[in-house]
Amino acid sequence: MSLRKFLEEKEKEGKILHIKDQVSPRFEISSIIKAFDGGPILFFDKIKGHTTKVVANICGTRERFCSALNVNAEGLYKRLIDAW
Repeated sequence: MSLRKFLEEKEKEGKILHIKDQVSPRFEISSIIKAFDGGPILFFDKIKGHTTKVVANICGTRERFCSALNVNAEGLYKRLIDAW
């Protein structure tokens, strides 16, 4: 599954928190990510001095990690070992 498709699915499920305020890439983004550790996927829409967007905390939970790899919890380790 592509990152774009994964994010579209999570957007439909309401599992993405959009940070619409402009944030600094130097320390502010990492501070926000730390504050939401284990929480929702974070989508930073406005990065100071940049035109790109930043997404974080995609694999913040085992459930999302399994979903991103398109595998159930029982098959996670096998998938990781195979990829390694």
